[in-house]
Amino acid sequence: MKPVRYEINDQQIALREQRNEQDTDFLIRAKTSEAVDCLHQLRAFFDRDKVYSDILFYSRGERTWQVIVRRDAYVPFLAHLFQLQLLRSIRWLTD
Repeated sequence: MKPVRYEINDQQIALREQRNEQDTDFLIRAKTSEAVDCLHQLRAFFDRDKVYSDILFYSRGERTWQVIVRRDAYVPFLAHLFQLQLLRSIRWLTD
């Protein structure tokens, strides 16, 4: 997979990403009520898919969630964040 870069909608969320060997760990804090609603939509979207272990959500309180994303679900996760306007842009880096 080619490297992906994205720009956060920092008016809506704060996001920290940490890559591990098999997955990526995100810590997302909603800054607005609208962002909270979007994150609930995000969770509902992935809860409805047939693979239950691709993305795991853990509420950390204070409008903060830890999201563990399996490597093969990374791009769909970012794409859905973009669709919900929690990311401003996504781009794939070329060689």
